[in-house]
Amino acid sequence: MFPAPARRLAHPATALLAPALLALWPLPAHAASTPDWAVAGDEAAEVLSRYLQIDTVNPGGNEDRAVAFLGDLLDKEGIPWTSFPFDTGRSSLVARLTAHGTPTEPPLCLLSHTDVVPSEPQFWPADKPPLGGVIADGYVWGRGALDMKGMGVLELQTLIQLKRQGVALKRDVILLAVGDEEVDSGGVRQLVRDHWAEIGCSQSINEGGLGLKDLLFDGQTLYGISVAEKGIAWVKMTASGPAGHGSRPDPVQAPHVLARAVHVLEGYAPSIHWHWSLMELFQNVGRTQKGLTRLVLSSPGLTKLALKGRFTGDPATRAVLINTINLTNLSGGSSPNVVPTEASATLDCRLLPGTSPADMMSTLRTLVPDPAVRFELLQGRDSNESPTADTLYQALAKHAVTTESGAIRSDAVAGPILSVGFTDSLILRPVGVHAYGFVPFEIDLDEANTMHGHGERVSVENIRNGLRILYSAVVEVSAPEVPAPEVPAADGPG
Repeated sequence: MFPAPARRLAHPATALLAPALLALWPLPAHAASTPDWAVAGDEAAEVLSRYLQIDTVNPGGNEDRAVAFLGDLLDKEGIPWTSFPFDTGRSSLVARLTAHGTPTEPPLCLLSHTDVVPSEPQFWPADKPPLGGVIADGYVWGRGALDMKGMGVLELQTLIQLKRQGVALKRDVILLAVGDEEVDSGGVRQLVRDHWAEIGCSQSINEGGLGLKDLLFDGQTLYGISVAEKGIAWVKMTASGPAGHGSRPDPVQAPHVLARAVHVLEGYAPSIHWHWSLMELFQNVGRTQKGLTRLVLSSPGLTKLALKGRFTGDPATRAVLINTINLTNLSGGSSPNVVPTEASATLDCRLLPGTSPADMMSTLRTLVPDPAVRFELLQGRDSNESPTADTLYQALAKHAVTTESGAIRSDAVAGPILSVGFTDSLILRPVGVHAYGFVPFEIDLDEANTMHGHGERVSVENIRNGLRILYSAVVEVSAPEVPAPEVPAADGPG
């Protein structure tokens, strides 16, 4: 929440004495010193450049390499850390800055994953390869710059700056750099299963929302903070039929049965659900507008009426409103002239709050009742969410739109979002963590589309500004406020 205005002094005489009285009173511990953001940001950009050169492509991962890299940087700062292996060549890192004195709150966790998705180098700029970590044209280029080694570096450097600045912490601040998020969340699942008693954070910051330019209105940046994520049902759909020669088509052969099933699923038309976070986000945006736009966005009913067509007409925004079934893979025979006994398709189903993986499996069987088709749940996770009535959420929302000078931006707004993709926050919320997804980068849609795409990059300016935003929010929720002295009211002349 935004700070309340300072209390007025009760008498002119008190106003004269106040500077002297306040000079004897220490500043809040977290305001004692502030990093030079230009210097700190450039250091972070250089660290990211080296981090992106480490091959942690998943499947495979080899996250031991990332742990060794991060651990070396932490060693140089005197910050203790531990490696937690979970598979051959794969591990996660846990580093901790401890509270000054007895902690007054459970730890805050800064969570990132060290693995990245595969790339197609032939489609990247020749002088900026996926594992190059090249700094050029004002950007740091490489697979993971946005998802999510860039955020991992901001979290690392936040921990380092807390140590360097000597910030007096009221709670432990823990860095979690985990492996295998992109495939199976193996790293975070191991930490929750085997080591949560020692970690035990009550709040966490992870990937999720970003600052997107011109998303709803030209000239306005919308900072989304992920408070909820859709669940998943990854499903293998397999069709069976008689094997045969490719020269004799038969509609009961497995590939034909599978093709018909896929066609049916393409016509899936689920009901629309407007998640509460979306309504709150629109209301926040509405407060920055005037006239009819402000009126519409202040009313959930009018908002739904006005934006339904726009949201359902775009696949990216439609996914926020509905359960989705997406065909991601087809497999079958190995020879052009042989009809296989089985053919299969992989379905990536994303589930709104209130729909379980079991519900989606039931829906799939209802849509495709053919006994020659069977469904297998490969992986399922329920959707979950965290409240906006939380100090961490409020600090992130405040600092996202606050300039270095402390002014509130008129061209930016922050609010909660439901993320259509899943993150490791899905694993943390069931153990009591208020988890928020927020990467403090301000990007346009073209840059956003490089995540899991070609030419992934983040600007050096975003690294500088993002580090300031993240550090400021972490300090706000992790360092004790020293109360100002109570200045006695003067009795008046006489």
